[in-house]
Amino acid sequence: MFVRHCPSPSVERNSVGFPARIVTVLVCLVFLAAGAFSGSALACAFHMYKPERTAVDWLIDGRKLALARPDPLNEFAYKIIRVIRADGDGVVGPLPFLVSSQSRRQLAANPEDAVLFATGDDGQWKMVAYVNPEFRRIMTAVLESADRWRSGYHPARFEMFAALQDHIDPAIRDLAIRELDKAPYARLRRIDLRISEDALLADLWTPSGYPYQSIRVLLLGLTRSDKARSQIRGFIERVANWDEARNLGAFATALVEIDGRDGIVRLEDIILADRLQPLGKIEQVVEALAIHNGLGSPDTSAAISAVLGRLVTLRPETAALVARQFAARSDWSQAPSLQPLVRRNAIAALPDRLAVESYLARAKAVGVMSRTSAPRGG
Repeated sequence: MFVRHCPSPSVERNSVGFPARIVTVLVCLVFLAAGAFSGSALACAFHMYKPERTAVDWLIDGRKLALARPDPLNEFAYKIIRVIRADGDGVVGPLPFLVSSQSRRQLAANPEDAVLFATGDDGQWKMVAYVNPEFRRIMTAVLESADRWRSGYHPARFEMFAALQDHIDPAIRDLAIRELDKAPYARLRRIDLRISEDALLADLWTPSGYPYQSIRVLLLGLTRSDKARSQIRGFIERVANWDEARNLGAFATALVEIDGRDGIVRLEDIILADRLQPLGKIEQVVEALAIHNGLGSPDTSAAISAVLGRLVTLRPETAALVARQFAARSDWSQAPSLQPLVRRNAIAALPDRLAVESYLARAKAVGVMSRTSAPRGG
């Protein structure tokens, strides 16, 4: 949901004598290389993945858009009944899809309905959505806003689908959840949540709900209910002995949302203080703390800095991932905890050392290091 930030060039030299400009280039290469291996120990955490395209994405960015129904001359084939966007060449179709028995029955019973198809940059047609009157209204509104929404996740897009979170049509509710999954957490926290905790819990572990488990967990955290707290704490405790935990970042974020400082302490006790925890899991928790550091109270930020200061002292190899997650948010608050590691040559791997050096150079450039010299207490 965000792009990794590479530090700005500087002529300043770091503590090991490398020109900071060279450090910057090397760190950018390290970050790009890390992003190319999503299955590595430092796999992307939950907010660093790019959610799959929704029907709204296709309506905004699709090169060609068309509505189709079964061909009267061949009920197993689709025939385009309306071209919405033709990408300038005016050529659309044919559509390489067979009409399923279910779709054939549904469309026959609803002559005003259709199926939305779209193409992307590869020119291949995709079946995007079933278009009933409810979806048609959404489609019209999205197409009217498409030009404004191409430059990023527009607040109006969030508001539109936040208003549909408890829609009577299950397909519309599912689309709303997928759209909310794209929202930055700071915006998500401001949602007028109308989905019940029981509804969120019902799909939390089902095969159909699992692809959107992260957003459901984040919304559960916003309920701040005892039932949500029990579910979230239970997951954190269960994954302590797992080698991988794909959605740990979302659960960690929700835990801090619900329990605040106590949640941070719990994450340290169960995950961060354990020397045997894989770095992939550690990074997901660090990302959750980085998210809350920019949103929480001074007391929350102080607790986060203290916990991360102990983490990098216990395991210097985690310093680079702390630098990475906080740099991605232009948050330089962890510099006081990271600087002593560089001075002691405690970071063994050169790419990790370069990542931390770059973070510290940026912190110094914005004046963080001149204002404080020690991590905040917990």
